[in-house]
Amino acid sequence: MKRHLTEEELIEYQFKLASEVQTAEIGGHLAECGQCRGELERLKGKFASLDLLRGQIKVPEDLISRVVEQAGQPRRVKLAAYRKIPVWAGAAAAVLVVGLLLIVTNLPKDVEYGEPFVKGPPIEIEKKGSGIGSKLVRGGGFGMGRMSDLVESGISEQAPFAPASAIELVTLPRRDNVQLTIYNSADLTLVRERRNLTMKRGWNWLQFMWANTLIDPTSLSLEPLEQGDKIDIQQLVFPARLRELGRWLIRSEVSGQVPFEITYLTSGLSWRAFYMGTLAQDEKTMQMKGYVRVGNNSGEEYEKAQTRLIVGKVHILDEIANLAKRRYAHGRPGVGIAKGEVAFETDAFGMVTNGAATGLVTWNFSSRLGTLQPKEIKKEGLSEYFLYTIEGTETIPDKWGKRLLSFEAEDIEVESLYKYDEERWGPQTIRFLSFANDEEHNLGETPIPNGNVKIYSQADDAELLSYVGGTGVKYIPVDEEVELNLGPARLVTVEPKLMAFETENYEFDRDKDIAGWDEIRTWKIEITNTRELPIEIEITRGFGTAYWTLQLDAQDVDYKKHDATHGRFELKLEPRTKRTLRYTVTTYHGERENDWRNN
Repeated sequence: MKRHLTEEELIEYQFKLASEVQTAEIGGHLAECGQCRGELERLKGKFASLDLLRGQIKVPEDLISRVVEQAGQPRRVKLAAYRKIPVWAGAAAAVLVVGLLLIVTNLPKDVEYGEPFVKGPPIEIEKKGSGIGSKLVRGGGFGMGRMSDLVESGISEQAPFAPASAIELVTLPRRDNVQLTIYNSADLTLVRERRNLTMKRGWNWLQFMWANTLIDPTSLSLEPLEQGDKIDIQQLVFPARLRELGRWLIRSEVSGQVPFEITYLTSGLSWRAFYMGTLAQDEKTMQMKGYVRVGNNSGEEYEKAQTRLIVGKVHILDEIANLAKRRYAHGRPGVGIAKGEVAFETDAFGMVTNGAATGLVTWNFSSRLGTLQPKEIKKEGLSEYFLYTIEGTETIPDKWGKRLLSFEAEDIEVESLYKYDEERWGPQTIRFLSFANDEEHNLGETPIPNGNVKIYSQADDAELLSYVGGTGVKYIPVDEEVELNLGPARLVTVEPKLMAFETENYEFDRDKDIAGWDEIRTWKIEITNTRELPIEIEITRGFGTAYWTLQLDAQDVDYKKHDATHGRFELKLEPRTKRTLRYTVTTYHGERENDWRNN
């Protein structure tokens, strides 16, 4: 044969529909012609993915007629032959579905035929709208034979390449529970779902869809929570031309319900913490409530979700939102190696066409057109990380934000302190509130995440509240003290006034020029407390040089050197009182600095 074989001749040869002479002639040609052998393999691939490529393979009418004609010849159906048929033959039979239906209806009455492997027409129930939907595809082959015979003969070791055209689609049960672990700094959330799947002994296909969500398909993982030694997750494939859809192939030695866990990464979920503190009337203790507001823009609704927060920063190499929006799960078509033992190939639509992964893996896909490495999360300092779990569960609808109570503490001992430092805050007094995140202060069970704090006080016996102030706080580890800046204090004022200034103790150089001198300033500071409670106040003064001495007029007030150029006064004021503080500071300049050092 000097020409190449036609598609019709290859189909006749593969399904043994040609005459003995034609079969021998075609077989001889195939032995010598690599192009025709490649075309035959291509046809096998089409038949294997028939349910995905339905409607694109044209079968000649006379070929179907010959199949029907041969089917009319009386013969017994042998179940043993079923096991010898290659996997792709089940899909090929679907191409000739009209002929096979005629075979079933026209079999002679004395033919022994068994219960159909799959009963009735396919039933498919799709989840409406956007979001995650999953179907368990049970079957994996099309053929005739009693189910009891198939069970007795064991499970075929030859995995079905793709779901057959006559399959039963069953909606996946609702989630039993779901857990969200939100890495806020990286727009990354780990989702863990538990669902009870009804397994059939043999091969099962599980279909998972994520339309209009921000799920990263490269992160999908499936594991049985029970019967793990009898259930094997064979592979995860992403069918050609079908976006936002993946299928797991599951080999099960058991029948019935089995709990499974599905995990994946998504973006669009975020959280922020905020806190409300209420001071007692004496302002010595405080009640504090912590809240977390979770925002959901992932495209999926999470019902009765347990929420866990990662406190700390992470660095992720791939943005999950970008991975979720890829046209195909693993990018451009090419050839890659699974992170297991078996190579796989993809067609022009990103579908695996050859080989199978030996376990559920995140693929490291590479080709001459580009590379997609596995996602990597790097921790920037392990001590800065903490897993923060919110008690209970909440339903978090898509495009909604929800406030969740994270903790509540009573009788936290606090200290109020007023500070005045003109160089830092200008001519105003700032109020601070301090406490420690430890057991002594009825806290200390967990770190306190970054967030905003608002402090209120009880205005009267009726427990009416008045706003004191608010500020942002950084991450507070266990056993660490925190000082909250509550802003300007309207009822506590500090007014410094310069009362006198003079210079003295001049020193001169050889040219009779001034080489050193002292500056003497006298200050009066008036402190007013118009509150109904006593206060403690801290006043910091700067002198512009590291060479200075200070003398106080008051005997009951002391100062300390805060740093080289500043002094600090600490004093207490009773309710509705005013206090005057006087001091004289001498600063040394030029050659007088040496005298200051010597003294």
